[in-house]
Amino acid sequence: MTDRPSDFELNATARALFAAGMRHGWWPAHLRAYDDLDPIGRDEFNAIVEHVLAVAAKARAEESAPL
Repeated sequence: MTDRPSDFELNATARALFAAGMRHGWWPAHLRAYDDLDPIGRDEFNAIVEHVLAVAAKARAEESAPL
């Protein structure tokens, strides 16, 4: 799609999404923080976040492209 987000962008976005999920009760009670995810779960979650960021970047580029 487009360039990958930086590790900083990916981490910040993943943490923000995880925190929103906590507020909405998306995660099991034993998960209190993003850092509580097991390594495989964190990798899978980060892959989803990276995909969402890539789709957003592509949409942004297409929106600003001249016709």
